[in-house]
Amino acid sequence: TRTAPPSPSAMAASQSTPPSVANGQSDAQRNSLPNAHLPFLSHAPPPADSWIQVETTPTEYRLHIRLPGFQRDGITLATKKRRILHVVADSWENGGGHFERRISFGYDADLVQVRAEFDGEMLRVVIPRR
Repeated sequence: TRTAPPSPSAMAASQSTPPSVANGQSDAQRNSLPNAHLPFLSHAPPPADSWIQVETTPTEYRLHIRLPGFQRDGITLATKKRRILHVVADSWENGGGHFERRISFGYDADLVQVRAEFDGEMLRVVIPRR
């Protein structure tokens, strides 16, 4: 099915909408897979003390993601559809761990200019606003 492009008023409203966070796969993705495939897709759970905080300022969005036990080379940031930031962290040491979130932003987020830094425990991501 096709959907009409958003109206200018809907686009303006979405520009002030704070980002939303999705945990892992969508229900449609999970429900579309036969149960036989689930053992191959399951991951170690995220550490109990991992979390995400989103701040919105007039000029940028700031994400603070606590990822204890993860290494820099196990963290991936990807942008999708110019409005979604996909954060994935995997660890294979000490029992492993998996952290995955999809954060949706309004049209004012400039996901081309994303900056990130990781200090061994805290991932800080800055997304400028247009």
